[in-house]
Amino acid sequence: MRITQFQTNFSVGEIDPLIRSRTDIEQYGNALEEATNILVQPQGGITRRDGLVKIGGFPTPANYNKFKLISFEFSVSDSYILVLTAHSTTGRIYVFKDGVALTVNGASFITCAGITPAMLDEINYTQAVETLILCHEDLETKRLIRNSDTSWTYENVPFTNIPKYAFNFDTHNPNFSIAPSATEGNITITASSVSTETGQAQAGSASTITVKSSSSYADNYPNGMFITLTSGTGSGQTRHVESFVASTKVLTVFTNWTTAPDNTTHYKIEAFAPAAVGEYASVLTTFGRARYVEYVSATVMKAVVETPFFDLTPVVAGGWESEHGYEDTWSNTRGWPRSSCFHEGRLYFGGSKTRSNTLWGSRTIDYFNFEPGTGLDNESVEATINAAQLNAIVNVVSASNLRIFTTGGEFIIQQSENAAITPANFLVRPQTQLGSKPGLPIEDLNGASVFIQRQGKTLNAFQYTDSTAQYQVQSLSVLSSHLLKTPTDIASVRATSTDEADKIFIVNGEDGSLAVYSILIGQNVIAPSRFTTLGTFEAVGVDVSDVYVIVKRTVGSLSTSYNLEKFDSTYLLDSSRKGTSFPVSTVSAGLWVRVGATVSTVRDGLVDPTQVLPNTSVVTFPSPATASWEIGYDFTVTAKTMPAEPTLSSGSTQGVQKRILQVDALVHNTQNLKINNQSIAFRNFGQATDTPILEFTGTKTAHALLGYTKSGQITLTQSAPLKMNVLGLEYKMSVGN
Repeated sequence: MRITQFQTNFSVGEIDPLIRSRTDIEQYGNALEEATNILVQPQGGITRRDGLVKIGGFPTPANYNKFKLISFEFSVSDSYILVLTAHSTTGRIYVFKDGVALTVNGASFITCAGITPAMLDEINYTQAVETLILCHEDLETKRLIRNSDTSWTYENVPFTNIPKYAFNFDTHNPNFSIAPSATEGNITITASSVSTETGQAQAGSASTITVKSSSSYADNYPNGMFITLTSGTGSGQTRHVESFVASTKVLTVFTNWTTAPDNTTHYKIEAFAPAAVGEYASVLTTFGRARYVEYVSATVMKAVVETPFFDLTPVVAGGWESEHGYEDTWSNTRGWPRSSCFHEGRLYFGGSKTRSNTLWGSRTIDYFNFEPGTGLDNESVEATINAAQLNAIVNVVSASNLRIFTTGGEFIIQQSENAAITPANFLVRPQTQLGSKPGLPIEDLNGASVFIQRQGKTLNAFQYTDSTAQYQVQSLSVLSSHLLKTPTDIASVRATSTDEADKIFIVNGEDGSLAVYSILIGQNVIAPSRFTTLGTFEAVGVDVSDVYVIVKRTVGSLSTSYNLEKFDSTYLLDSSRKGTSFPVSTVSAGLWVRVGATVSTVRDGLVDPTQVLPNTSVVTFPSPATASWEIGYDFTVTAKTMPAEPTLSSGSTQGVQKRILQVDALVHNTQNLKINNQSIAFRNFGQATDTPILEFTGTKTAHALLGYTKSGQITLTQSAPLKMNVLGLEYKMSVGN
């Protein structure tokens, strides 16, 4: 039986081998079994992927061999791709603008102390205007400031107030009275009936100090007060008094000393000390609670009332307690924030090493100030996700709502229409429960937040749906999860014309390939393909509409090289360059392709035979190039249709012998194509072989295709690095023997 089939488009892209038998689903007829180094267009056709132009290489690859690409857009005319790499405990940032490496601060790179290779996988970043914030739980939070193209500043974020947390919560009932100056608001708290003391210690240990023998303190009298070592061993430390034994003069402190005092140490004991800032005074007999915000003197603290005091009557000893054990939430001891974003006038940090499920927001338009204040609308905010499972925050994203991505699920800060976030309405609300893979950024796709699931198995879009009035997750890789192989990086680029789709690029750590998704939601196009090159893709980043990659290449016995390369539709080869002056017979190509590598050349529209780059690094053309030349690495292009499954009254043809008799390929601006290994002629009859192949639009036919198979598939490949764009396939097939 002979039948005619027509595959009108390839808009589903490559689908999972596990779906091979699903001939019943609509997507089957528009899918490909393999789509390597092709790109699916929004209209449904497939085209040879863009070539890669080499931008630059990086020295000492044995030391600096991990990379992260960061987009930095300062203005319409000033955008950059930043290449972050690291070795040992020192990082480097290379700055590229318009494909050119910049000299910054008089050097070829910015030195970034403290960044290690192990951090690069989970470095998180966000940008606002001229400032880039870099986060990692083991790195004191950094900022990179663009002053000009050639002047950048890398430094610690200058926090004015870091949020506090009671890592070692403790309380005391100090033996003195306190009096508030007002019942609420910003007040002062004054200590009275308190006995202070100074002197020279007799001895000390890790948690004690033996005060002077003439001390008049009774047992436990100084409990809750502050002792400061003013000189001698351990000078500069301040601790709370935990207990005191009058008979032995031994005073125990909270927490332990960093450096134990001895008999050379001088001390002072007072009601208050600067270390009291961030602690609380809480009334027990009636009510009232205030947080100390500023040290005034040994007997006076400024405070902010959180629970109003009953009245202004002094609270006597035993009627109130001191709450302490508070310290900076972020520090080298406790770790630093994991993720960040700017949203509606605040800088948000999500998760830290020791408080993984907490979210903090700065004061409005005071980005480095996290002082909680009294809960006014413009003051800082803080919330902790409390759920049945661990929800370590790995990303926070500014969108229509503040979106929070954790290892266990997806959350938002619910905002009513036109309402700003304030301490009063700062509530974290759960939405979905998939979880995100740490270290991978969240990409925006027309309002949807695209993320890789925690185990790296699916690509998802998190978005609000009017039909359910809540956020939901759509799997973009439901038909193509096989293309995700231990993802290590992700970037997206928006379409800039009607013949383009939005694209998502995913670096696969397992095999160094790129999974590339062409997406046009309005046309129901979600079309994945797989990009490969001579070597492996290591990182991906986008500068506005330009897609950059770090490519690791090893040629023969030569040392491994790492290159920054850019996808460019005007290039046909990888790690490629073009000529700018003519005529030319030889080109020294060792700056971008490696000695010993097999290189391809396209000269004046002609494809020359491949050649191995000699030790001289010189490529010699068969005849001089007079108008153009391109030298680089070729790559394999393959598009293979799904097994044919024609609709017949007799039922399925699975397992039935089939033979493709003829294929009519509808092509557009194409110069080279093979159909089931049969080369298709693109030169006009009588055209000289030393003239360029013209681009052809129309139908090309492959006849006399031999061989029976049980699948009846068509494989499109190329024999030369030239243009290819296939819009559809009509084919005649014989079914049965």
